[in-house]
Amino acid sequence: MVGAGGWPGVWVRTFIPAMRDRLEVAGIVDLNETALHASAELLGLAAAQRFTDIDEAFATTDADLVLLCTPPRARLSAVALAAERRLAVLCEKPIADSWQDSLAIYRLARNANIKLSVVQNYRYTSRTRTLKQVLESGRLGKINSIVCRFAADYTLATAGGAFRHQIPDAMIYEGAEHHLDMFRHLAGADAAWVAGTQWNRDWSTFGNNCCAMFLLEMANGIIGQYEMTHIARGHENAWHHEYYRVDCERGAVTIDADDVVRITHKGGEGQERITDVALDDRQPAGHFAVIGEFLDWLDGGREPPTSAADNIRTAALAFAAVEASRSHRVIDVRAMLEEAGIA
Repeated sequence: MVGAGGWPGVWVRTFIPAMRDRLEVAGIVDLNETALHASAELLGLAAAQRFTDIDEAFATTDADLVLLCTPPRARLSAVALAAERRLAVLCEKPIADSWQDSLAIYRLARNANIKLSVVQNYRYTSRTRTLKQVLESGRLGKINSIVCRFAADYTLATAGGAFRHQIPDAMIYEGAEHHLDMFRHLAGADAAWVAGTQWNRDWSTFGNNCCAMFLLEMANGIIGQYEMTHIARGHENAWHHEYYRVDCERGAVTIDADDVVRITHKGGEGQERITDVALDDRQPAGHFAVIGEFLDWLDGGREPPTSAADNIRTAALAFAAVEASRSHRVIDVRAMLEEAGIA
């Protein structure tokens, strides 16, 4: 396991214990010795299984796979070590903090023929799973458009830590990547192009842009509209409570902060007929689902939809959105993928 403090600590306390019948940590590495030893103690690891040097950790640990929970900027070197030793990789999203490093990681995994998957856990929440099931049922017909809204009221004490207030574009490639992946997931297609902008306001505590609006078209013609704000002073749609509306030929399906999936049809005399849909909570959700599917893949099962072969397409959309906001141009996502040999 690469990473021990902060979010990796959640893995140590929550995700790994739930998978003890399928997963055993052979070694853990982190530069922060306090975090390293705290997590190692919880995992019951001996001194010889604790490392502050990543090269030593990879060279001396007998492992089958790498759980990669470092910040995005540190992923490329770790995946290079994994590829060199033919170790499978389960990586927190995003793959990396730039399109160039994302491509480099994707190619390392492909050329070394190692299995690499990304924790794109939003596809596996009960609310989004139910939303997708409604669309797949065919009851609403073909999709016309998809709207997604993320809105939270953040201060220096929130938003995942004050350091995130200063990282350029982090709220797109780390945060909005979840929602941009959901456009691909709900539409059942890759993005064709994206356009939009980011901005900040003088009352925010962010040192960089904290609001964004994007328009995108999917390869199958479905149009998407995405709104993101971290200084919402009204109705909030924060993490795992985002607003989605999918307009279709025979009605629409929505979900709001109350986590109720609602189908709206037109009734007689202009009246609306609204039906609530029970959430599908019968299956493992979030990280548990992604980890389980990854381990199934290692055991000879099907390649999960969060594999690098798919997720590189979400990375392309996320970094295309960054470039669109910087250049104020429409960015051709299909061309990005074609130029990278991924089309």
